[in-house]
Amino acid sequence: MTKILDFDSKRQVHLFKKKEEKVDALRKAFRQAREEPATNAPRRKGKNRSNSKKK
Repeated sequence: MTKILDFDSKRQVHLFKKKEEKVDALRKAFRQAREEPATNAPRRKGKNRSNSKKK
């Protein structure tokens, strides 16, 4: 029995991964250009406002 090889299906997966890598590289470059903090970095919280007693 002859085995049929489908090279195109493997190629599509490979091309998709390459495109994703390019997109990730562009996103990283734009973040660095805008000096955005990394998405995993904790963001600063607002002021901790507690009611202070007035005399």
